[in-house]
Amino acid sequence: MDTISMPGVGLNDAVEDSFQAFLVDGAFFTHKEEYPILREDMISTSIPKKIMPFSKAITFQGNLSDTFICFFSPDKTFERVRRNPKKYIHFFKRTAGIIGFDFSVHDDMPMIKQKTQINDNLSLTYFYGNNNIPVIPNLRCGVDELLPEFLEAIPKHSMVAIGTHGFCKKTREQCEWYCFLEKIIKELEPTTIVVYGTLNGKMFDDFKEHTNFVFFDSWITQRYKEEKKNGN
Repeated sequence: MDTISMPGVGLNDAVEDSFQAFLVDGAFFTHKEEYPILREDMISTSIPKKIMPFSKAITFQGNLSDTFICFFSPDKTFERVRRNPKKYIHFFKRTAGIIGFDFSVHDDMPMIKQKTQINDNLSLTYFYGNNNIPVIPNLRCGVDELLPEFLEAIPKHSMVAIGTHGFCKKTREQCEWYCFLEKIIKELEPTTIVVYGTLNGKMFDDFKEHTNFVFFDSWITQRYKEEKKNGN
């Protein structure tokens, strides 16, 4: 059982760490919401060779040493990691690393819920990075006003990732992502942006001169292409 000391509690007394303060042990925090700031030494410098969703990787029997694990899938498929993060340290150490957590952050959520999800995404990513598992920060934010402080938690001039599967189908959503890309490229000047999902092509053309993009199909698309290639 994890315990922490609390103000006003005796030196020999402790309370159970029910809010998982251990996730951000040793972290520095952003100025207002106190999101944990990811350290530069946590960030992978190796571009992924393969990407697999956690929900598929957790039952995969093969070698995952060259595979990054991502969380671009329904929240319920990796909720168990949030409930018991220490349990999965050994599993993630068998992989090439993780792309940061992606618990849903939608701009129509109550503001406090958006902030909570952002904090959980960053805290879990920090935790595994702090346990010597290479991470690639996943850029997921809600309403525009939350973006500046969220970006304070991401090291500049590092590799980052964005997931585009399933929610950039409408023109308005694609325009919003175009603006989002402009902002993160300006503020973070990332060395590489890993793009996972169905959105690619012309949307990124305006940025390719100064930013390196690496595109990965969604898991469903990958499987479809493999089956088609094999004649199934």
